[in-house]
Amino acid sequence: MPGSLRSVGLRFRRGASFGWRWIGTALSFAVFGIGSFLLGILIMPLMNLLVRNEERRMRWSRLIVGNAMRFFRFFMNAVGVLRYEISGTEHIRNDRNYLIVANHPSLIDVVFLLAMFPTADCVIKQELREIFWTKHLMKGVGYISNRDPAAWLSDCITRLRAGRSLILFPEGTRTVPGEPLQFKAGAAAVAVRAGVECLPVVITCRPTTLTKAERWYQVPERRVFFSLRVQPPISVGDLCADDIDERQAGRSFNDFLLAYFTTRLAGG
Repeated sequence: MPGSLRSVGLRFRRGASFGWRWIGTALSFAVFGIGSFLLGILIMPLMNLLVRNEERRMRWSRLIVGNAMRFFRFFMNAVGVLRYEISGTEHIRNDRNYLIVANHPSLIDVVFLLAMFPTADCVIKQELREIFWTKHLMKGVGYISNRDPAAWLSDCITRLRAGRSLILFPEGTRTVPGEPLQFKAGAAAVAVRAGVECLPVVITCRPTTLTKAERWYQVPERRVFFSLRVQPPISVGDLCADDIDERQAGRSFNDFLLAYFTTRLAGG
């Protein structure tokens, strides 16, 4: 009987924990959606009125978004949806601009990265400029749309050369759990052409959550743990021979990045 009671108690605690995390996840999505909408319709128009200089307005708008992402990160941790650990921040120099490259295991990755690099540019899906909850906010912060591949590659290079940092996912979409990483050529091509240092961020998420195959209501059986490890900056020029053209250099650097992330995700 005592063993049976312990078993019942354990199942009850697990069920209660799962139920609370399900509620916490629903609350998190509500907070994100409503917060994005309010920032877009209230704060961004106010910034347009008060700050005339476009560069300063964009920077301040992004700082507001970055602080909002920090709050959202805190909220998800506080309600028990996830835990997280960030390491390697000593590799980040505030007086340098970087192409920040990261693997992409979950939908939430961008929340952590924008909280860490609030003034950085990033490439967003065109749908975010069209969805009711986010379109006003996306217009205000001026992130790069992925609608036209040639245009976004050019925009990325231009902004990096202008001294801004940029967040890119070389996979182009979220990782498929259990399958090898597959990097597209875009991030490496941008790195080669812009001539800036790459700052790798290795992200792990256990158990998986919010992959392309998982909906928000498919809550994992235990609390998710995110780890973000900032790696030392990488100079493209140190890895690619001087006598090869940009296309060859891009392919070579893409192969390097793929091996680099694969090794570190495997524990190397």
